[in-house]
Amino acid sequence: MMILLGSVSALFVFAAVVLTLLRISFDLRFSAIQKEPDQTPLFRRKVKYLRKVEQAKHIRYLLVTCLSVGIALMILLSAFYFLAKDQQTMARQTNKLTERIIYLEQEQKQLIASLPLKNYPAAGVGLKDYAWEKLSDETKDAKLQNQIETAISQRTIQYFGSTDTSVSLSVPHTLTLQLNGQMADSASQETIKKNIDGFVNEAEAISDLTDIQVRMITSDSKNKKVVYHVNYARKKSSDSFNKTNVSEQNLKNDGGKG
Repeated sequence: MMILLGSVSALFVFAAVVLTLLRISFDLRFSAIQKEPDQTPLFRRKVKYLRKVEQAKHIRYLLVTCLSVGIALMILLSAFYFLAKDQQTMARQTNKLTERIIYLEQEQKQLIASLPLKNYPAAGVGLKDYAWEKLSDETKDAKLQNQIETAISQRTIQYFGSTDTSVSLSVPHTLTLQLNGQMADSASQETIKKNIDGFVNEAEAISDLTDIQVRMITSDSKNKKVVYHVNYARKKSSDSFNKTNVSEQNLKNDGGKG
């Protein structure tokens, strides 16, 4: 609709410009003829008369030109009005959707926070089921990588107590976990640490992984704080993971593996 209105207004403006150029060319032509030498008095009178006739027409053509420009301006203003109205409607809808999303996110966080943490299952969560070999530098499958990251995030919620588990495989052979939640009490943090160790134990069967990095972040309405940061590393796929660079706050021990 906006394109159609813009095209129509452009046609009116184009017609007004063409009409104006034609009238200017007529007037310039008469001026050039009157300046030519060796003209008879009768011819001069006829040219002068014709020029007056054309000048009288200029007024009518000027009115038509003004009308065309005015119509084009009205069309543009109408298009702008409808566009602004649609934008306001879309802005209101976007605000409502944003508020709804924020509300649902808060509900999700409260629901996850209210669920009791479970111990990491001995059978694991199926990390070996994924085609990790397709994530190498030579044959990296971005779609598969995104599927693995999403699946791990969803399957570990009840063990990590995280409202937003971020999983990244951006670095070759390195799996990065960032756990975001409201894990304020030490007991919950200790349980999560043990579950992280269980997750790493299961990941030992994946020969393509040589490093696992974990950050546990607690947050409230104002602040975010890293309460636990640990790296697990091994040199060969047949080795076990060992903890390195352990950093923690308000925790009694490093718990679990290592």
